[in-house]
Amino acid sequence: PESILGRVMYALKEEALSKSELAKALGQKAISGKLNLRIREMLSHALIEMTIPEKPNSRLQKYRLTSKGRMRLETMERK
Repeated sequence: PESILGRVMYALKEEALSKSELAKALGQKAISGKLNLRIREMLSHALIEMTIPEKPNSRLQKYRLTSKGRMRLETMERK
């Protein structure tokens, strides 16, 4: 997958990751504004969810795919 959205979803396929772990998985040195934007979009579309939803700004926050996100990833992989 070429898009940041697809690459983030693929990175989250196996395990929950923090923003900095996602940035490294995408080959970035730091968390970019574009990555932050995509994460917010994916959260609003329920493709990913927070592991600690009651503390959205926690330093221990990680993100994982929802069932909707897994279905979307499968669709993207088939193409």
